[in-house]
Amino acid sequence: DAGAGALKAYVTESVNAFLAPHREKRAAYEQDLDYVKDVLREGNRRANEIAKATLDEVREAMGMVY
Repeated sequence: DAGAGALKAYVTESVNAFLAPHREKRAAYEQDLDYVKDVLREGNRRANEIAKATLDEVREAMGMVY
């Protein structure tokens, strides 16, 4: 009954309440960039390991292992 302005305020509050814990966690990570870099480095290492294994399988399947 209050109109579009009230709806907009309600949605804004709801979205901000939903995102609050995520923003807090992000702020904590901003204070520990070494941890973030370690996580990214480990993820990159694991991705490269998986990619290498996949390429090895493909080369084997295609008879390209010399």
